[in-house]
Amino acid sequence: MGGLEKKKYESGSATNYITRNKARKKLQLSLPDFRRLCILKGIYPHEPKHKKKVNKGSTAPRTFYLLKDIKFLLHEPIVTKFREYKVFVRRLRKAYGKQEWDAVDRIRENKPTYKLDHIIKERYPTFIDALRDLDDSLSMCFLFSTFRRTGKCHVQTIQLCRRLSVEFLNYVIASRSLRKVFLSIKGIYYQADILGQTVTWITPYAFSHDHPTDVDYRVMATFTEFYTTLLGFVNFRLYQTLNLQYPPKLDSRSEADLKMNDEDKYALGSEAYMEKLAALSASLSRVIPSEPEDPEAELDEFPTDPENGSLQEEQKKLQQEEEKHKSLFVGLKFFLNREVPREALAFVIRSFGGRSVMG
Repeated sequence: MGGLEKKKYESGSATNYITRNKARKKLQLSLPDFRRLCILKGIYPHEPKHKKKVNKGSTAPRTFYLLKDIKFLLHEPIVTKFREYKVFVRRLRKAYGKQEWDAVDRIRENKPTYKLDHIIKERYPTFIDALRDLDDSLSMCFLFSTFRRTGKCHVQTIQLCRRLSVEFLNYVIASRSLRKVFLSIKGIYYQADILGQTVTWITPYAFSHDHPTDVDYRVMATFTEFYTTLLGFVNFRLYQTLNLQYPPKLDSRSEADLKMNDEDKYALGSEAYMEKLAALSASLSRVIPSEPEDPEAELDEFPTDPENGSLQEEQKKLQQEEEKHKSLFVGLKFFLNREVPREALAFVIRSFGGRSVMG
């Protein structure tokens, strides 16, 4: 006796993929919510090798996802929050329609919220993994921080991106980790060596421009929501490695130089204090004040191994060149006119040990 006859398209590669519409229905999500969930979880469409087989003989263009990825999404807690938010919007509209203002206030107070902390830990098991994937996060946060408050995206998002990008710039200055700068037509490319990882990002020029109309800001905002959470974690850890206070505070001597008044000193979240941090002209406060470095201190000498002597000499030479590179502007003061891009120049000057003053 022969076995049961296999039905077409019910085995092999056809069962490894699922169309976007079927995946959406399986998760019971609208298309914008499904797209948002995939961005947050880092799940993207896949092109099958034998598209006709997977598409059950059809040649119609369809978007396919791996079935195992969709099954992985079924247990995500954020899916429940998306459903709760739909119920919240429906109840709010109903209360508005009936003009029940007490109910409107009560419903707004119970607005469902969610955090992305568990997704960050899931996608980046180690801190080095997060550093390796930091390029896009920085580029997007620097882009959003230059947006005008025109209503295209939430003001809170723009302010958060500005705060995180300024914190990161202050870390790069404090750690002297900037290595390369390149001016292009797109913007200014920066490259830093952070804990042995090469991190590259682009900062747009500070020109007055209108928002392009052919860009989906909702998709960009979803990426930014994930990237700001990631950058917040990374900034916190990076500040810890240098024994710096987080959120960053200006050093007491720098505060005296800037002639800060008492109100600004205690209003760390205020816009005035933020602008002083963004000026990139003052040192940051440390958890334990660091002792001044001894200029006559020398590197430890180890007995030379005859087999690896040339390698040790080469490493020593590279280390000396790197130290020389870091202290390129030490002892120099630069006066910047108001017509120049102040933030970019101040960042580069301070990163190599110089001082910048607005002329």
